[in-house]
Amino acid sequence: MMKVSSAADETAQFLENYRFGQRMIEMNRYRSEYFLSRKKNHSADDPDAGMEFIGEDDEAYIKAKMFDIKRFVTSLPPDDRKLFLYYHYIKCESVERCGELLKISRRSAFRLKHAALEYAAMRYKSYAKKTDE
Repeated sequence: MMKVSSAADETAQFLENYRFGQRMIEMNRYRSEYFLSRKKNHSADDPDAGMEFIGEDDEAYIKAKMFDIKRFVTSLPPDDRKLFLYYHYIKCESVERCGELLKISRRSAFRLKHAALEYAAMRYKSYAKKTDE
């Protein structure tokens, strides 16, 4: 089993926030659609009807974080590591599916994930400095 550095762990957590943001927005959209249609179809006064799971300000913040993550991944030079990060974290594909898309074995896909996270951790330091200026 390969040991992943703490910088790679932090980068993985940063990239995982994209999926989390997608789920939050989807839940918010579902909840607003469900309660909106429920309120139209039922005359009962429901205190939760029409309420959003997250507010507009929070949703804007989540989308901005997602944009930053996607911008970081797309700023990487083109190679298999970038493709893996894009498919796995932005398109939410499993590691196995990423292997299929990249035409590599499952084992190689997990190795590529490790290499991609190490590479992204290295590149994120310089990316963060550029965006802070």
